[in-house]
Amino acid sequence: MKKGALLESLETVLVVTVITALIWLYAEGETILTENREITIEFVTPTPGLAITLPEGTPGNSTTSVTATLQASSGDWARISNWARSQVVEVEVQAPPTDRYENEQTINLLDALNNSHLADVRAFVKEVTPSTKTVRVQKLEYVEMGLRVEPGELELSSVPSEEPTFSPDKVRVQLPSVDAALVRSQNLKLTAHLDRLDPDSLVEDTQKTASVGLSLPPELQNKPHIILDQDRVDVTFILDKLTREITLNRVQVKLNISDDLTRYSIQIEDTERFIPAVTLKGPEEIINRIEQQMSEEIPGGRDMVRAQITIKHSDLLEPEPYFAVLHIDVPEGVTIIAPLPNQTFITYKVTDPSEQN
Repeated sequence: MKKGALLESLETVLVVTVITALIWLYAEGETILTENREITIEFVTPTPGLAITLPEGTPGNSTTSVTATLQASSGDWARISNWARSQVVEVEVQAPPTDRYENEQTINLLDALNNSHLADVRAFVKEVTPSTKTVRVQKLEYVEMGLRVEPGELELSSVPSEEPTFSPDKVRVQLPSVDAALVRSQNLKLTAHLDRLDPDSLVEDTQKTASVGLSLPPELQNKPHIILDQDRVDVTFILDKLTREITLNRVQVKLNISDDLTRYSIQIEDTERFIPAVTLKGPEEIINRIEQQMSEEIPGGRDMVRAQITIKHSDLLEPEPYFAVLHIDVPEGVTIIAPLPNQTFITYKVTDPSEQN
């Protein structure tokens, strides 16, 4: 064989081999493979001002996972696998009708996935489990909610002019329209938590401004899609003076008589010379001082609380037995809890010495 013919034959064999290899590689790339993959789907709204909830899922959640049977050429599977691991398929829902706050929609997941970005990576969805998903679509709106305080164990001033004030006095809240209607109809308010302050850092009867956290009213708690523009406000308030009760045992009853009765001998019944118990309530500071000064160790201390009756000559014109109204004098700001003031009567006897001679 001539040299030229041999080279020509070798070239022909080489070309045929290359073409065969290319055909084999192309055929390998076009082999259709079917595999099951877990796909994450996020339902999205077509416009702002809408919110999505999956009724059977966590409140406010709009993401779910499905098992999809995918078909693709063997050459595309590496790209598809990488995409499926890192991407979330977005599926758009429809807005509720204009005359409704919300509605439920059933989404055909097979159609939704085949019209998604999966088509861009040349994946065909043959089957989806589950085949459909029901979603709730709600309209959102803003409302301004008023505020109330939760004092906890703090005793706030009861003076009307010293009621707590807020800055700002309202907070804007985004929430579903059905919840916004509830806020307006029931005048629901956010709660400003004074009960979370450290009581040891507060001074009674002194104005204080503190930044405190907010919480939703019970009617809105655990509901989805509620966002506060701010979660704290400044509250200006005054703590009432701390109060305390005390019971004083055996308070002596003193006798006051007018000058024109000095010739008479007036005696309180032995059983009524002392009041068995006087219960007082008032500012802690004053009650503590009464407790100290009513002790026998402090001379004159008993003058802070005085029990007394006053007798005038005109009282003797009444028939016997004689009674006098008990008066209990206490420091300003202290209240008598028992016995009730001006409702307790003391019995006394009157003797005229001149008549005994």
